[in-house]
Amino acid sequence: MSTPSIYQFVENKLVKDGVKKTKDGLLILSDKDLFKLFVDLERAARATNFDRVQSATHAIENHVVSMGKRHLMAFVYMYIRFSECSPKRTEADEYLADGSVRKSMVFARAVSDEERLIGLWARVKEKQQGEAFLRVVYADP
Repeated sequence: MSTPSIYQFVENKLVKDGVKKTKDGLLILSDKDLFKLFVDLERAARATNFDRVQSATHAIENHVVSMGKRHLMAFVYMYIRFSECSPKRTEADEYLADGSVRKSMVFARAVSDEERLIGLWARVKEKQQGEAFLRVVYADP
């Protein structure tokens, strides 16, 4: 079984994240420049370089803003969040006497501190903006 090209990998991941479910989401696949920016984002994530991930994210943001579709940033945050940089699940291990909770994050594989930073950053951005952006994406008829 051959490994898919990075382009096929990115397309598959975007489809899994729901880009084909809306008219605006489909723009990510049909606009070749925008799709290439997502490929650049994947390359940055694979390189495990937080600065490159942020740079790729800003390039996508500039592109979607120029299209008048800033809400497509929701797919950027989901793309990173649902990667190996984020934990597959978080479990509460122990409830401590002082009221705090010790949690374990379970990853699909061993991840570096920088990979965890990338995943955490995406999770924060998704919570800050992604949910509101998704409402706009799915409100569009």
